[in-house]
Amino acid sequence: MDSNKVIGTDCKSAPAVSNPAMNISFLTSGHFPFDDRIFYHMARSLSDNGNNIEIVSSKTCLKQITGGISLNCFEGDALPKKDKISQFEERLSEFTPDVIICSEPLPLLAAKRYSKRQTRKVRIIYDITEWSPSGKNVIGFKIPIRWIRFLKLLLFNFYASFLADAFIFGERFKSKPYRFIFPFKKFCFTTYYPNLKYLRYNEPEIENGKLRLTYSGKISLEKGYGNFFSVLKRLAEYKPDLKIEVKIVGWYECQKDKEDFEKLSDIKNNNITLLVFDRQSFENYVELIKDTDIFLDLRSDNFENQLCLPIKIFYYAALKRPVIISDLKSVRKDVEIDKFGFAVKPTDEERIVKLIICYLEDRDLYNKHCENARYLAENKYNWEKTEVQFLKFVTSY
Repeated sequence: MDSNKVIGTDCKSAPAVSNPAMNISFLTSGHFPFDDRIFYHMARSLSDNGNNIEIVSSKTCLKQITGGISLNCFEGDALPKKDKISQFEERLSEFTPDVIICSEPLPLLAAKRYSKRQTRKVRIIYDITEWSPSGKNVIGFKIPIRWIRFLKLLLFNFYASFLADAFIFGERFKSKPYRFIFPFKKFCFTTYYPNLKYLRYNEPEIENGKLRLTYSGKISLEKGYGNFFSVLKRLAEYKPDLKIEVKIVGWYECQKDKEDFEKLSDIKNNNITLLVFDRQSFENYVELIKDTDIFLDLRSDNFENQLCLPIKIFYYAALKRPVIISDLKSVRKDVEIDKFGFAVKPTDEERIVKLIICYLEDRDLYNKHCENARYLAENKYNWEKTEVQFLKFVTSY
């Protein structure tokens, strides 16, 4: 990666800003209101700079004000799309935003319907952090129904994108189709770098004869849970005297994932201790994982994952720990992984185990990678590097 080109700081058409306070709404049908990107980074930055912020999520019923940010959410997962759009639009009418930031295609329809009824300009921004449609949207469907559904969702996504005035991109690979189809729309890159004030780290210190590992996120084979456990079992065979404590922090999205988890987690080795936690709030999550010695992310190297930049890698770096991660195109392009970890084939458990053992036996290498991780977090991979341009882009017309 070119050290002079830091993803997240180059915004297109983002002039300096000196605007009065604005009403800004965040709409999401796929994230909970306390999502780290939406609440802790984007919303808080805009609020701290004097704007009035409301977050509307259709994932939970919640109405309160937290840290000066209004949360006006509803439980909409079971609602028909038409009713869900109406619920979003109703809340927009109550808050009267000047800017609406949508995280998925569906809320864009509500934003457009609301804006058409206004006599003033309302700016609509699509914050794109995921593939839409994604592979998870067609799981369980047989060919050709799978392809028909994929095509319908793809067309819907681009129709909804047409309604947006501008884009915020979390990653360069995901920006390419939108920039090609909508070359004249303004855009900004705001990647997943964390605000370091939320990441209080422990100084690295691996205890002799003990290792602490963590698996976090969606629990599924596709996201690497099977690979993780294969490495765990092989490591226990190589190092029978090593006490391994493993924290599992995550959630399932289908019954099959839960069944796979229960099958894989049935470990007979007394040297492996599993501690299982449900989905955590952002602050609890950071506190829970900060004593991890080495972070592993061994998601499968399929097409979608190859072009996805894992958000967790920047949090792991900020916690001053080395990372062993799948050798993904996105990681090779945008992360200096060789300075604080290793990119590996996720199914090559032999090599991964040897790298873990190398960290255990070569403390100079381990400490060097820990120092490099935190250095990169403090000097490159942090929210402060992206915040100013993000604020300019959102609050400037």
